[in-house]
Amino acid sequence: MIKKETIEKIIAFRDERDWNQFHTIKDLCLGLNIEVSELQEIFLWKTQEQIEAIIESDHEKIGNELADIFIFIAYLCNDLNIDLESALQKKIKLNNEKYPVNKSKGSNKKYSEL
Repeated sequence: MIKKETIEKIIAFRDERDWNQFHTIKDLCLGLNIEVSELQEIFLWKTQEQIEAIIESDHEKIGNELADIFIFIAYLCNDLNIDLESALQKKIKLNNEKYPVNKSKGSNKKYSEL
């Protein structure tokens, strides 16, 4: 999992530049969506074969986009006072309850359809 020091560096980077004033929850959510779109754009209109080649050739670019996405998530968690590790653990438990292996293995059905 991401270390607390990493999150602190992300927040310090923002604070040193006084960017917090621009980071409303709304704008962080919109920015997160834009960052996800930039990742999606890399794969848009590509065949599976092309995607596999892109993953190899543009691995660093993909990593940078994923890092941008995580940075926005870190800002949101910080500003909303969400402990991401705790939220993830709770969500994993909830998903295990909603998608028991004996009903969901090999299935793409939503939990309400199992």
